[in-house]
Amino acid sequence: MKKHTILAVDDDRTNLQIIRSVLEKDYALQLAISGEMALKFIERNRPDLILLDLMMPGMDGRETMAKLRQIPGCETVPVVFLTANQETAEEIQCLNMGASDFINKPIIPGILELRLRRILELDDLQHHLQTAVEEKTRQYQELALESIFAIVNIIEAKDEITEGHSVRVAGYSRALATAMGYDEKSVDEVYRAGLLHDVGKTGIPDLILKKEGKLTREEYGEIKEHTSIGGHILAAIETMDYLAEGAKYHHERYDGTGYPNGLAGEDIPEIGRIIAVADVFDALVSKRHYKEAMDVETAKAELLKGAGSQFDPAIVKIFIELMENGTIEEIRQASGAGH
Repeated sequence: MKKHTILAVDDDRTNLQIIRSVLEKDYALQLAISGEMALKFIERNRPDLILLDLMMPGMDGRETMAKLRQIPGCETVPVVFLTANQETAEEIQCLNMGASDFINKPIIPGILELRLRRILELDDLQHHLQTAVEEKTRQYQELALESIFAIVNIIEAKDEITEGHSVRVAGYSRALATAMGYDEKSVDEVYRAGLLHDVGKTGIPDLILKKEGKLTREEYGEIKEHTSIGGHILAAIETMDYLAEGAKYHHERYDGTGYPNGLAGEDIPEIGRIIAVADVFDALVSKRHYKEAMDVETAKAELLKGAGSQFDPAIVKIFIELMENGTIEEIRQASGAGH
């Protein structure tokens, strides 16, 4: 088994010799006589625990700890302070800084060894649990995505002419979220919401979904219900509330004349405003029962025309940039569209 690395920092060489005699058999031990020397070591090799003298000339223990916490990978490394000051207030201050423990001088070998062993065992357990949680989370996310794609297959089975629409909308939405500076988790959420934005269409009769030509006012009213139906279906997944937002609000308009709630501007959840642009673009450039596919440049002009009325103008601007740098076309080609 690989030995834990302990960095001991103390300006008193006698104390370092004591620490060496107690720990070097069971640990990979590194010694430093100043905070400055310790930080240089930490930048090259992250220790598993730092034994840190509180009172040192120049950079003292508190300052050293504050600086090491700024080094990537050292935010949670256990720090144990060493000091001859036995005042309770001093100990409380050190613990409030995030120290794992506080050992008084003169150093008693047995206490030093037992406390460090306990801290490292707890730290190992914490890392083990964190790894296990991350693995379970990964498995859960994979299962969730598989389930989402199964639902997408159900949606597209309702109308073969829209095959690939949900995947493309999700791809465009993901590209938008990335360009808008979303973090990785939020980008994934937007992608999943894009995949399921049309789930409410499973509640719309096929005669209406597949009707050739223009819909009557009553039929169009039924089509509009897919947003409310989708929102209701996905609201049952309480741990992914963003899914319901994407399904319910992607037909709201920026000027407040959309449906189902007639929300306007930033009152429309941003995930709905993102999917709205992606959804309309793909509908424009795709064949439908009631129309032929529009060419990409004409669709681009339609998006620009709708900026500020139908769409959030800032999101349209980013989408156009993604069109111009080739990102949108790559997503289209990857799905087989345009062939």
